[in-house]
Amino acid sequence: MSRGSAIPRLTVVHCPQWSVIAAGCAPDEAVAVVHANRVVARSVAAAASGVRTGHRRREAQARCPDLRIVADEPLV
Repeated sequence: MSRGSAIPRLTVVHCPQWSVIAAGCAPDEAVAVVHANRVVARSVAAAASGVRTGHRRREAQARCPDLRIVADEPLV
């Protein structure tokens, strides 16, 4: 293969808690990232309390009363 015909490469990284990490939350804090009143990401502590992606905000708060809610800020 000649040097001028390099094959483009693509890397995909799956980080399901990226929104929680980007929000600057403590690793042991119960956090849910919410968009349109639905949980789109949650921390390990929130998951241990029963919070799941897809839950409505109130359902998540009922399962974990000390849950910190963070608004989703998608890249535009």
